[in-house]
Amino acid sequence: MPVAFRGLHEALRPAAEWTLAVADYYEVPVTVTSVFRSWEDQTRLRRNYEACLASGEFGKTAQCRYPANRPGDSAHNWGLAWDSTVPERYQSWWDAVRRYAGFEVLENDRIHAQLPSWRSYVDRRSPGPL
Repeated sequence: MPVAFRGLHEALRPAAEWTLAVADYYEVPVTVTSVFRSWEDQTRLRRNYEACLASGEFGKTAQCRYPANRPGDSAHNWGLAWDSTVPERYQSWWDAVRRYAGFEVLENDRIHAQLPSWRSYVDRRSPGPL
């Protein structure tokens, strides 16, 4: 398994790997930044997001650029989502590739790609990969 997708649910890996192969073919640089997250990691990201909102800095600085759900309300907690970045000029193309591969890409969090309707597959009271 490529290191980039360690922690991603095994049923999602082929589609995710396909997106990277397409990007590689077209020479679009992609950096996978996050896959599975522990509740502790998600808690840290959520606290940062809330602090950014409270300070009015959300969307203005690199550390306040992305939203974060509460622990247990993130597909990352079950390995059902992954985040990636591309140069801005490729973002719309990259969104389309990931959607074509079957992932949901959120308009307010375009680095994020998740299994559509992921909540119907998990018990949010019990963290960890499926």
